[in-house]
Amino acid sequence: MSGMKRVSYGYVSRTEQAIIEELSREEKHMNAIIYTKPHCQKCRHTAMKLKQVMPVSTITADADDYERFRKLGYRSMPVVKIYKADGIHDEWCDLRVDKIKQYTEG
Repeated sequence: MSGMKRVSYGYVSRTEQAIIEELSREEKHMNAIIYTKPHCQKCRHTAMKLKQVMPVSTITADADDYERFRKLGYRSMPVVKIYKADGIHDEWCDLRVDKIKQYTEG
């Protein structure tokens, strides 16, 4: 796993690790990392909705990301990871209105 780092809550990319550490220092309650693909309406919609309630970082997925997501059983974009300061809290793929509402209306 080139570029991957093992942390207490799983493997994350260097980019993801840097974002997590930055957000932890800022002591944000929750934040999202959204892996997107270009021209993806579902990706834009998901990011737009979650940005209303928490900091969001978007990362354009590359070949390594797609491979990692396939191994996790994810078959569509976006891939969303919601973090609390203590690590991963929730993750999903595709446009999940139910999940978005859980955070925007919760």
